[in-house]
Amino acid sequence: MPQNLSSVDLSAAETRLALPQRAKPYWHIHSPRTHLGYYKGSRGAAWYGRVFIGQGKYRQTKLGPGDGEHGLNFEGAVRALLAWAGDDGKDGAGAPAAGRRAKADSPLQPNRVDAISQAWAHERPDIDFWLAGFFLRIEHAHYLHDRRVQEIAKQAGTSVGDLHVLLALRRHGADAAMRPTDLYKQLLVTSGAITKRLDSLREQKLIARTAAADDRRSELVKLTRRGQAVADAAMTRITQLLEGIVRTSGVTRAELRQIDDGFRRLIAAM
Repeated sequence: MPQNLSSVDLSAAETRLALPQRAKPYWHIHSPRTHLGYYKGSRGAAWYGRVFIGQGKYRQTKLGPGDGEHGLNFEGAVRALLAWAGDDGKDGAGAPAAGRRAKADSPLQPNRVDAISQAWAHERPDIDFWLAGFFLRIEHAHYLHDRRVQEIAKQAGTSVGDLHVLLALRRHGADAAMRPTDLYKQLLVTSGAITKRLDSLREQKLIARTAAADDRRSELVKLTRRGQAVADAAMTRITQLLEGIVRTSGVTRAELRQIDDGFRRLIAAM
């Protein structure tokens, strides 16, 4: 599988409009093997698709013109990408439900965790590394998800740490205020770290400070209208990305509930 790829969110027309011209397309990772590209040059823009075929190589095609009167929007480009990748038969992203189930039922290709397991099996055949490999996959999934959240934060003009604070405030209530101590306890960071993030957010005019009604010496923080808009847009985009991943994987909601139940029991035992 391709490694260390940076994914650009190309879903918004204003984001594409703001992209600088360059010789190579900007790539959006639609699935681990299927990528949607947007080229922006002096003579116009165009959508591209590519499929990972192994050993660091891709098969690439032009999908159609970019934004304009006769160009493709993001949804149209995704449909063109999936139709092309589906015809190729090398990527199940966006395929019909039966095709996704067939992909889910087929053996998965070995990945880096399998290589680690095999190495330990050779060095320590007395140890069953499967369980450690299972937790390594959870860790890797978190890493991949965090990369996507970092990209969303970057597009919002803030950092991923700052975005976590905005989301914590937003889920507390659009007009509600929180104490910094409650924030750092929820986010599992130090008081020094939360102070730096709050200072950064205030400079960006995403939060405002206010005195607590029950203690004028105690300070609270709350979202500004701009901060709420950033938090809401980010949460919507995160949800859309996760829904897309689940669709591509072919994993059903019932399977996800079973996995979630297992995770809850494991966490309770930790």
